[in-house]
Amino acid sequence: MTTDDTLENFVPLSRSPIWELQRSYYSRLGVNAWQPNMVPNYVTTNPFIAQSYARVIEGFLEDFAPARKSGDKREPHYIIEVGAGSGRFAYGFLKFFFSKEQMAMRRKRDVVYVMTDISEATIKYWRRHPQLKPFVNMGVLDFAYLDALKDHPVDLLVSKKRIETGKLSNPLAVIANYVFDSIPHDLYAAANGNLMARHVCHRIETDSTEIEEIVRDTDFGYHEASCGTDIYENEDWNRILEKYRKIKDGMNFSFPVGAMAALDRLATLTKGPMFCLAGDFGATDLSVLQDMPPRKIARNGTYSLHVNFHAISEYVTRRKGRFFTPGHAKSSLEMAGILMNPRRRQIRHLAHRFNRHIRETGPDEFFMLKKIAEENFESHSLPRILALLRLSHGDIKIFRGCSAALLKALPGANSFERESVIAELIKVDDIFFRCDRTADPATLILQILLGLDAKKEARHVLTRNRVFLEQTTDGTLAVADTLHRLGRAEDAVPVLEKLLVREPGHPEAKALMARLSEGRMCEKSA
Repeated sequence: MTTDDTLENFVPLSRSPIWELQRSYYSRLGVNAWQPNMVPNYVTTNPFIAQSYARVIEGFLEDFAPARKSGDKREPHYIIEVGAGSGRFAYGFLKFFFSKEQMAMRRKRDVVYVMTDISEATIKYWRRHPQLKPFVNMGVLDFAYLDALKDHPVDLLVSKKRIETGKLSNPLAVIANYVFDSIPHDLYAAANGNLMARHVCHRIETDSTEIEEIVRDTDFGYHEASCGTDIYENEDWNRILEKYRKIKDGMNFSFPVGAMAALDRLATLTKGPMFCLAGDFGATDLSVLQDMPPRKIARNGTYSLHVNFHAISEYVTRRKGRFFTPGHAKSSLEMAGILMNPRRRQIRHLAHRFNRHIRETGPDEFFMLKKIAEENFESHSLPRILALLRLSHGDIKIFRGCSAALLKALPGANSFERESVIAELIKVDDIFFRCDRTADPATLILQILLGLDAKKEARHVLTRNRVFLEQTTDGTLAVADTLHRLGRAEDAVPVLEKLLVREPGHPEAKALMARLSEGRMCEKSA
């Protein structure tokens, strides 16, 4: 299937058919879109960024959301995550925000986190996921289909409530990670006082009907043509284009029409303020944007664009909103806080929390710290490993990277260090959201805990994760071995029997079964 690159096939990027292909990609693949080597997502789903966002949104609520009075049954305060994808970010956010410690520290409010997506399959996956059910049972988690670019009611699947345009009275918090780069943009170039529209033609160089192959085998052509600055119905967008046209040294830029439309649409859900936290591949500083080459569509599993956060900041300011940015050179991820309809309220807590948890020591700094740590993972000492695990809030990539060095260091650890290791292992297991085909850390965690004679903790990890572990061969072996080492050989035997039915010749399963049989024979003879 191919689209010819004759001139009439070049269109503004925002009107290109690729956005429907993008929707099909996520709708068809569901949560499988987030498997390893598909769509990158670690930088926006790790525990550090989840806790950073949670603290900032607490600041927003502190400024704008009144505390609940006894017996007050008004609507809850909603936190809507747009494009929640694998669910890993949401899980980290929920674990921290609704922990006993955090709930005890803040004023009483009814807060409900709403995971949304355009994929019905992904939403069904979340609703069935055992790690999310406790939050549903607490009444703090709901799910909904949400297309941020279309005006439709948001029907909550658990509470059966409906959020309609202009019906909410309470302030609304929104999270949008790796969303703005994946919804419609237009491309332009400004030079010598002239504005050029950079139109796009796509060519699909495959006859396959598999959406992954269609996206992977899409090529693009580009054509520039002079244009005016009265392109859009939205006059604020046109004024921003006019400002860019006049830039002395010119620039190549994307224009995030999808992001700006989505912010408008989300802001209309409430009569009060709307605050959006967004993390994406992009830039806010105008000098950075001016150094960019002609803008092109990138491929990171799906189609994506470098986000022009400067245009978003200009638009928000024109709408009398507030735009928060780290304001310094970044290494990987651009972060933005977007406050719409703030009115005359003072923004003390939100500003302080954004400065503290995004600007000063934020997710971008953590990501670079992880990169530095990766250079010497195999040689880190035990105190360094423990510090990295604490700083990362139990991040799985830190744990996996340090695991060899950890195993090497444990024989020389004193009793207090061993207790610290046990505590951090429990945190790693607790914060890990099981949503992809990567190896479950519980297999290694169980091995280490048993080696430290932490049987109580090993039983806890086994009980919590058994339903996940028995879905894989390695996990099933870990379950059987743990049961055996906890003195429950009679429970380990049926686990191994099921595995040997699936894989009759599995050598490790056969060897463990032989040891268990030998042990039972010795017990009988005794």
